[in-house]
Amino acid sequence: MGFFDKHFIEVRNGAKVTYSQGDLNKLDRMYETEVFERKKKYIRTPFMKEMQSSFQSQVRDYAFERILDRHLYTFSYILVIPNPYGLAKQTALLLFNSSKTTKVRYCVKGNRPEDDFCGETEYTTRHRVPVLGLYQGRNNSVDLQLIDEAGNVIKHRVINIYVSALNEKLNSIIKKPDNNLSHFSFILLNGVFFNPIVIDSAGDIRYALQCNTDKTGMIPLKNGRFLLVDKTANIMNRFGEIQACRYHEMDYMGRVYRTFLMEYQMERAITQNGDSLFIVTASGKQYLADMILEIDMNTGDVISSVSLESLIGNKYKTKGKWANITRIEYFEGKLFIVAKNLHSIIKIDWEEKRTEWIIAPEMVFEGQEAQKQLLKNEDNDIVCSSPEYITVSNVSKDSLEILMFSTENLSKIKNGAEASDTSCVKILRVDERERTFRTVEKTEVNKALRHGSAMYSKDGSRLLAMEGALQDKKNFSSQLVEIDTGTGDKLASIGITKAYNNAWEFEPDIMSYCTSMEKNEKAVFGKIQSPVEYTGELPEVSEERIEKEYFGRVKVCDDILLCAVLPGEIDRIYIVGEKKSYVQNYSDIKPMDKKVFLAISLDEMPDDEYYIYVERDKIAYRLKYEIRIERNK
Repeated sequence: MGFFDKHFIEVRNGAKVTYSQGDLNKLDRMYETEVFERKKKYIRTPFMKEMQSSFQSQVRDYAFERILDRHLYTFSYILVIPNPYGLAKQTALLLFNSSKTTKVRYCVKGNRPEDDFCGETEYTTRHRVPVLGLYQGRNNSVDLQLIDEAGNVIKHRVINIYVSALNEKLNSIIKKPDNNLSHFSFILLNGVFFNPIVIDSAGDIRYALQCNTDKTGMIPLKNGRFLLVDKTANIMNRFGEIQACRYHEMDYMGRVYRTFLMEYQMERAITQNGDSLFIVTASGKQYLADMILEIDMNTGDVISSVSLESLIGNKYKTKGKWANITRIEYFEGKLFIVAKNLHSIIKIDWEEKRTEWIIAPEMVFEGQEAQKQLLKNEDNDIVCSSPEYITVSNVSKDSLEILMFSTENLSKIKNGAEASDTSCVKILRVDERERTFRTVEKTEVNKALRHGSAMYSKDGSRLLAMEGALQDKKNFSSQLVEIDTGTGDKLASIGITKAYNNAWEFEPDIMSYCTSMEKNEKAVFGKIQSPVEYTGELPEVSEERIEKEYFGRVKVCDDILLCAVLPGEIDRIYIVGEKKSYVQNYSDIKPMDKKVFLAISLDEMPDDEYYIYVERDKIAYRLKYEIRIERNK
């Protein structure tokens, strides 16, 4: 009996059929070689193999298309696939065929009508209905309407989708508000010490990403997707610290479109324009968050770069985050950046790599070359003190507006401001022809140390202050506050017991999730540095196996060797072949109290059979299995 026969024989007897994760894993194994039949495997090993996430998403989508090919399901007998891509348990995919061209309108019923989560698909006869916004720990009532091309509802039904509970720690971080948010339905919180979640206006968690990520977590992109830091592949950086080296371009259903391997120490300020990704990294070994790179998303190559020093001078360039770029935005060839420690907003002509203007207190650049680029402040006040966030809008030929969250904190660089008990949100209006700016609106909010941002409701009547790290943590660490823009009154707030570094409105592109991913064998870009060639002698080799407490769980993902290592306990990893040998040195790594996966590139190693030796306390331990590289066979 085949897989489909076994799982679909009783379809006539029920209103819906549900797939488990085990069923999906079987589909992956069934179709992997069919999707990538020409993909040559040149690394052979008994070690566990791991498929790149971008390839697994393609295989999973291919399997869903093959299900639709069999015409087994109709609107009356729908296939429900909870958590279809394995990374977001509060999502589901509905599959069925229809005889006529129709679309589906669905609504996940909220505890209140204001918290309904609704979506609409494209017209088709092959229906893939991506459902998001499900409650966790309960059954969800999902209202489905089948709509013909004339806009008429021709069929209607309600199904239930059960989602198991999230872990208790995640459930406990949201403090239910006394008053619900009125103008902001779904907000995504990118946690510092918790995975990204979406809460509704009542504070209920309606989406959570189940993945291993770091403090940077999820970064929104302009194409409606996001970049996710994957903490399951790491390197040791120049400071001896563990640093993620794998990043995924994903959608909210959990599909991975592209994977990037990068050794750059990326900060959370990232923006996108077309196929270009702009990231903030370090200009040198002693510095952080002071250089911008433009990366081609189709190749992973660096297109161009600029250091902040070349734009504004080096008076303040000492070490570490001397400028601290916390935000960048791209608009028609221009970059707008926030240099938090310099109390500055800077506009850059990216093609010419020059500064067009600076908004900052005059004291910051007094007597420097960059003073010539300062815009005149018509209000003669301290415009910002340690600003954290901006967004640019209403751009015309000669003017624009900037929504800014200023923490109002002091820094080592004096700007003439005095200590403040509050932070603030401002709208600045810039006249580029006259080279002036002024504050047109200012709202004081609770004091935030960092991670502040803000946005207005679509009708402009409400302001949402998103304060990711409060100064006063007596009741909670962070919060969302809804403010009446007419009166300045605080109407509602949601407290969060842990800090978050970014927040934005959750508006998934439902239409784009209705189509299958295209087959793409070139979905992994960039590379990490290979281990260095080694010609010396191995340390004394023990006949015993290395203790699992310090090293274990070896696996191979394409041409990357991944090893679970307890930092501080493993000095070196040797890859020994008959022709050449290599070594990855971890003797300078900073100790940690739990194991992490370290990535070693096998990309540049010649064809050979290699054995792995792990050195601890001047004793080498040989691993059980070998790795065979056969590119030319």
